Amino acid sequence: GASAIISQPIRLKGIIVASDGGGAGVLELTTTSNSGTTLFIADVPTGDLVNFSFPDDGILFPKGIFCKTKTNVAAYTLLTDKYSGPNLTTTNT
Repeated sequence: GASAIISQPIRLKGIIVASDGGGAGVLELTTTSNSGTTLFIADVPTGDLVNFSFPDDGILFPKGIFCKTKTNVAAYTLLTDKYSGPNLTTTNT
């Protein structure tokens, strides 16, 4: 989609990506917009789950994280620095 997954500057410390089993999975993350600079591409073998941990400070997405490409991916989880987004409260579960 056109909106950011996370709109504020943030560091991606790791990511977990699961293939949907329908072919090799590809996940491409950009900053600024869907047509912005690509900062990460995951290639996941069919039916597999991959877990990447980035060393040191991770990958800085200076203008938020956008998902440009998500092909044959069942799900993904972004592991980031502490994030306090709008509408988050202590009662969110």
